[in-house]
Amino acid sequence: MFKIALLVMTIISCAKHTPVPPPTPHMYDLSGYIGPSFETTNSPCLDGLLVNLGAACETMVQIEGAGVITELSCHKTKKKGSHWEQYTFIVIGDLSIGHPPNTHQFCRDHAAAIYFKSAHK
Repeated sequence: MFKIALLVMTIISCAKHTPVPPPTPHMYDLSGYIGPSFETTNSPCLDGLLVNLGAACETMVQIEGAGVITELSCHKTKKKGSHWEQYTFIVIGDLSIGHPPNTHQFCRDHAAAIYFKSAHK
């Protein structure tokens, strides 16, 4: 499912578009996504983030935004006080989109730019 979403984001990113608004809440539980059947997204940054979140999160959620922006975060961590629950990660599949406001760059490769911000829980 996530590979399909990433493919759609990549295809959409090729079309001319205006700046993308902040994500709208369409929340999906990705808790079982990371495991023996995990398939690469062909983005080392995104794969690394997913594997680390998968190891730290009891419940990992994906919030699909409008267009090419997706947010990932731990809804509940396996270990209380884990630093993974303190941040929300913004995955952008169109590298021509600029730096989202109030975020810091986490990782960038040929397929995705990932930023983070405080989760304010």
